[in-house]
Parts: sequence; C-alpha cells; structure tokens
Amino acid sequence: MLLSIIAVIVVLSPIVIIHEFGHYIACRLTGIRVNEFSFGFGKILWHKKVGDTDYQIRAIPFGGFVEPAGPMFHPQDATEPPKPYEFAAKKWYAKFFMVVNGALFNYLLAAIIFGVLIYIQGRPEVDPVKIPAVVGSVAEGYPAEQIDLKSGDVITGVNGTTVSNWKELTDLLAERQGDLQITYTRNGDTLSAIVPEGSFKETEPKVLGVTVEMVFKPVAWWKAAGLGFYQCYYWTKFSLVSLAQSFQKKKAPELAGPIGIVNIIHKVAHQGLLDFVFLIAMLSVAVGMFNLFPIPILDGGYALVYLWEGLTHKLPTEKTLNVAVNCGLYLLILLVVYASYSDIKRIFFPPKAAVVEAQSSAEQSSQESNHVQD
Repeated sequence: MLLSIIAVIVVLSPIVIIHEFGHYIACRLTGIRVNEFSFGFGKILWHKKVGDTDYQIRAIPFGGFVEPAGPMFHPQDATEPPKPYEFAAKKWYAKFFMVVNGALFNYLLAAIIFGVLIYIQGRPEVDPVKIPAVVGSVAEGYPAEQIDLKSGDVITGVNGTTVSNWKELTDLLAERQGDLQITYTRNGDTLSAIVPEGSFKETEPKVLGVTVEMVFKPVAWWKAAGLGFYQCYYWTKFSLVSLAQSFQKKKAPELAGPIGIVNIIHKVAHQGLLDFVFLIAMLSVAVGMFNLFPIPILDGGYALVYLWEGLTHKLPTEKTLNVAVNCGLYLLILLVVYASYSDIKRIFFPPKAAVVEAQSSAEQSSQESNHVQD
C-alpha cells in the first residue's frame, strides 16, 4: 500500500510540476508577474519569496498552480486599466501562449522521456522476419495455455517444418489444417506438444494464443529524440481517433478517471523501472492533451477565448464568460463521474475477454507507434 502511494506521488509530481513550470516560464517571457508558484494544495509546508514570487510546497501533493498578477479577465466596469505587469494587460497572443504552455511542457516532458527510453532500450523491431519466434506471453483460454507454453519458450517447428522467425510461425499457423504439432526449446531442452483440432476457438481458428517477445535494435541519439516527439504525436492521434470512433459507433468512450489512473500506477509500480518511467510519459501526454480540449475552465477553453479576442479584438461579455465557465465546470464533473464509474466497472467487473483483448491491443499499438521510416 505504501509503495503504491509513493508511486502515485512519484508519477504525478513531475507531470504537475512541469505543467505549472510551463505556465511560469510563459509568464516570465511575456512580462506577467507571478504572485505564487505552488506545488500541491492545502496547508503551506514551505515557502520562500524571491522577488515578486512566493514559491510554495503544500500538504496535498496532487496538483499545483501558478497565480499570475491580476484577474484572467479585466472587469468591464473597472475604473482603472490593468497594470502593465498584470495578466489582463497583455496582448491576446501573450495570454494564449501563457495558458497553452503548461500543456506544451507536458508534451516536452513526454518527448524527452520517450526519447531517453528509446535510446537506452533501443527501438522495437517491427519486421516479423527479423523477430525470432520467442514467446512473450500466453493468453488465458487459448491452445498455447493448454499445451503449457511459457514466456521465453522458442518455437522451432510446426508440423515438422522448421521455424526461425515470427513471420514463418504466423504463416504456418494460417495454413493450419487439423491437429498442430509444436516443437519448442525451453532452457536448452527440446520439447514437443500436440494441439488437437478441437482446442482452437471457432471464432479464431488460426490463433495459438501467444504474443511476440519484443526485439530492440540500437538507435542513434538524434533518431531517438525524433522518435520521442513522434511518440507524442502517435499517442495523441491514437487517443483522438479512438474517441472519434466511439462517437461514430455510438459507443461509450473508454476513459480512465482518478480510480483507473491510481490502479494503473499501482500495477506498474510492481513492474520494471522502464515501464514505470514510460507510464510517466504516457500520463504526461494525456494531461497535456486533455488540458488543450476547448472546454471552459481548462487551459484549452481559455485559449479559445483569447483566440476569439485576437480575431474580434474584444473579449466575450462577462456574463457569457461566467455561463461558459459554469458549463465547463459541470461538464468536467460529469466526465470525472463517468470515468470513475467506468473505472469501477472495468476493475471490479471485467469482461472475460478483457485480458486477451488488452494483450492484443497493446502489442499492435507498440508495433504501430514505433513504425517510423529511418
């Protein structure tokens, strides 16, 4: 339990800090005075004032904020114009830059992490001819489980035909007729097993139920950096396309709320360090993308207002802004409630095929996301 709590703090802290630091840097670059730069909410545990800014660490480490001088919108009935260092006194593009820069810094953090991981671990091989027929995982309820195949087993033959790579294995499985004889090696020993015709599912008659063990190849640092930014693009596109397809098919979108995120962090905390760091990058992309949604109360909603100001040379009325912010708040609450309901349903009442589908989806996404021309 303690490990999970620490893991949640370690995962979310850099995402929050870098987001607020993006806002802070934008303020400094555009001449907006920052009154407070706080990590966390609640009681102030530590603070230090440097110049005009009070830097703070607060008791609840889930969140943070940057407080620029002056209100976001200058009151229409104000008797005096905003002071030059206040947020409302700046041009529309300076305000736009300030509100979106938090999300941009989330993307920057993710790109750096992705790039470093790719440089350290290498780039996944996507050519099945170059991938040995080594079992990565075995899906529950499929023929591979019935013959006791395990992760790390090397499949060397199918029905007497030699197998040397993943493509040859999948081709032979596609040609399968009747029973299947699998020859494989485990810890230096050669083993063999028969998969009866009836073991295969009628809906998936060619599926053995194994996933590939990924093979990584070295990447130069400049290519790793480029792939890091590509990963940000890929996962953003993947998320938006998936969301759009859900609406097109009139299906409820798959969303992860606070419960789901904590559950994911809890699981990954017990896996390898690289998986844990990868999760930080993925969540940083998610936070950056979500904050750019044009929903009032989010950064993207404010950005939309300042774009409107740039096009029309005036802000919406105070009444319009208040209505928009209230609508945005209610919508955000509904999203959190719906996502939390989805989390509970997915975690405590999962469908039987969830594990198999998740494994297949994860493998496909991993291969597609790293398919970039050299």
